[in-house]
Amino acid sequence: MNRKPFSIVAGLIGFLGCALFSAAAHSASLTVSVTDIDEHSGAIMLAMFDAAEAYEDGGAPVKAVKIEVTGEEVSVTFDDLDPGRYAIKLYHDANGNGEMDRNMMGLPSEGYGFSGKGGRFGAPPFDDAAFEINDGDTNAVVIKLR
Repeated sequence: MNRKPFSIVAGLIGFLGCALFSAAAHSASLTVSVTDIDEHSGAIMLAMFDAAEAYEDGGAPVKAVKIEVTGEEVSVTFDDLDPGRYAIKLYHDANGNGEMDRNMMGLPSEGYGFSGKGGRFGAPPFDDAAFEINDGDTNAVVIKLR
């Protein structure tokens, strides 16, 4: 009796089982809440980054979302994230023109915020804005609109 085909099938089943288990074990969720929204119109434009270069140099975010504003707080949940360090930038596009409006001095005239600490006079560096997403957990970040 030739057992080679059976051992190949058994090996494939074992490999697929390990791959599926490891994929499920390496996913996390993140709920981002934005608070202190004064104008209850427009949308929050949120971008999440997993690298300092993209965060600081205007690169592509790993997640980006537009959240309609209906009250003084909004939230969004991202599923199936890889564990690691992330940072968030966001602004409140209150008038719906698709951009962050500024006054004559170049300062933001619409609300904005960042994860982590800092950002009083511009975006904080990635390391100051970064937070850790843990494997298999439901994580939460609260960002107060400025």
